[in-house]
Amino acid sequence: RVLQLMNLTDSRLAQAGNEKLELAMLSFFEQFRKIYIGDQVQKSSKLYRRLSEVLGLNDETMVLSVFIGKIITNLKYWGRCEPITSKTLQLLNDLSIGYPFGNCCWTLATPREQGREARIVRKLVKLSAVQFMLNNHTSEHFSFLGINNQSNLTDMRCRTTFYTALGRLLMVDLG
Repeated sequence: RVLQLMNLTDSRLAQAGNEKLELAMLSFFEQFRKIYIGDQVQKSSKLYRRLSEVLGLNDETMVLSVFIGKIITNLKYWGRCEPITSKTLQLLNDLSIGYPFGNCCWTLATPREQGREARIVRKLVKLSAVQFMLNNHTSEHFSFLGINNQSNLTDMRCRTTFYTALGRLLMVDLG
């Protein structure tokens, strides 16, 4: 139901949006990512069967595509709303690292775990939406990247997080 609600609210973002609802959806995506994205999740789980029936999301790659679509939508429409931009960029950053280790534990993962989780990141890089971000990382597409007179430390952190995630995605195949 959250994904259906997201489709409805995203279709109306040009007119108006709800910051609290967007933040709640981002929290949902983060929890979903932690629980259902990754090789240790059985692809035959009830969740993936239900997603296929209701939304036509047949596999993990399609779910990742929804995640990236939401990230791009948020960065396009909410680029001047720091809480949403920051949380959206954190989701992108977490996806670019690979599930489930995040920043603190990646180096503690075994080589086998790192390789398995890097497959998730490789799936991301193949998505057309990710290719769009890699090829169009300008303020024309993502307003938070623009330089203005009110640029502050938060804006710089957002840009740093964005480019760090894109850099990871670019380097994934270099091993």
